Amino acid sequence: MMTSQIQELSDAIACRGISVRTTNNAEISHETAKLGRLWQKFYQNHVSHLEKGEDIYGIYHNYESDDLVGAFDVVAGWQTTNEQGEAEQSDSDGTANASNVVEVTIPAGKYLVFSEKGNMPNTVMNAWEKAWEYFNTADCEHTRTFAVDFERYIDGNLEYGQVDLYIGIE
Repeated sequence: MMTSQIQELSDAIACRGISVRTTNNAEISHETAKLGRLWQKFYQNHVSHLEKGEDIYGIYHNYESDDLVGAFDVVAGWQTTNEQGEAEQSDSDGTANASNVVEVTIPAGKYLVFSEKGNMPNTVMNAWEKAWEYFNTADCEHTRTFAVDFERYIDGNLEYGQVDLYIGIE
């Protein structure tokens, strides 16, 4: 049974985080995979600055083409809307701290949401597999925009918990 639903995001979500550019092909092999290291770095350097229980975002954007061949950027991050403290702090010196932190906006619009619960990273991989399977069926009613897709880790649980995968659709 598909656990997907359409959700209309009425407001854009401003986020900050750390970023890598990769391809799905690169992620298959341990030698070339970058996402594991990205999340490791995020865990080590940024999680401690977040409020306990704050949602964490994995944002996919700057798609070169589709998800099969093209490169894309992935940001491991947090929401910055109305957030004080952390944001100003890293900007004031404008150096080391801010240099690897990027800003990215999740646009308002229509998303198809795939929810999964369990141990990470398997759970998030399952969500992606369901999404790919869904969009690759011949009678799929929705078209991906390849603008921005994102994972939302509910309550910031990166080890065990719920992840909602939002895929941008037309």
